[in-house]
Amino acid sequence: MRALFVTADGALRAPWRIALFFGATFVAGALVSSIAYGLLSLTPLVGLARSWRVPLDQLGALSALLIGTWLALCVDGGGVADWAQVGLARAAWRARTALVGLAAGALGILVPSALLLAAHRYAFEAQPHTTTWLGCAGTALLLLAPAALVEELAMRGYLLAALRASYGATAAVAVTSLCFALLHLFNPNPTVLSTTTVAIAGVFLAAVRLATGSLVAAWMAHLAWNFAQAAILHAPVSGLPLGASDYRLLDLGPAWLTGGSWGPEGGVAAAVGMVVATLLVVRGSRAGGGYALSVLPVENDA
Repeated sequence: MRALFVTADGALRAPWRIALFFGATFVAGALVSSIAYGLLSLTPLVGLARSWRVPLDQLGALSALLIGTWLALCVDGGGVADWAQVGLARAAWRARTALVGLAAGALGILVPSALLLAAHRYAFEAQPHTTTWLGCAGTALLLLAPAALVEELAMRGYLLAALRASYGATAAVAVTSLCFALLHLFNPNPTVLSTTTVAIAGVFLAAVRLATGSLVAAWMAHLAWNFAQAAILHAPVSGLPLGASDYRLLDLGPAWLTGGSWGPEGGVAAAVGMVVATLLVVRGSRAGGGYALSVLPVENDA
């Protein structure tokens, strides 16, 4: 019976570690939403955040995930949280590593989009506006930055690390990418193709995380990918329109290539861009490109 819960060396098995992580995150989320938000609502901070369109729900989820991650890491480390396990140690915040993620995410979507513009599959259309480009970009950044970090912590933080340590990188990437795709089924108008491209995005972001050893790099790649669509192309992001200033992207189809109502990331062109970006990131790590690999030990089940 004991072997069901722990390995031969006394470590808690991955399924129970993952259950602990999500359980702690759920409890922390309930406490944050009831107690912390209740206390903050007595101050001007909540009203100020709403006036600036700060996504309080995402900040609450982020707080809960950080607490859940910390508790799970403490259990793993005998009371000490090793943030390197989830790619959040001090080295993970280096500017060069973050720039790798930014470049991979931005170029992965902008290059195929530029090719579609050149092929007249996309066009820009002028439209009435009530805000400047900077205002639109600022709003998009406030919304997208915490949302991207929440998704990275949930999918490619502790979950990826625990699965990888027990079952290897391939299984960990496959499971987290599938979960990532399934989460996006709740977005407007998902299709088989859009769900497939989101799964490919999960592989791409996991490759950035593992190749750089940094969850920050994966966050930057995720943010750059979404920000480029919302603030530069003025297109929907995963089926969600975020508003635009004086122009918007006009999708001339076919939707299987261009993404249709899901936005550029829902098409084959973007999927190819992600595959190329993934290969370049992995190749850069193997060629000694300067970002350290984070290698975690595999549990001994003997």
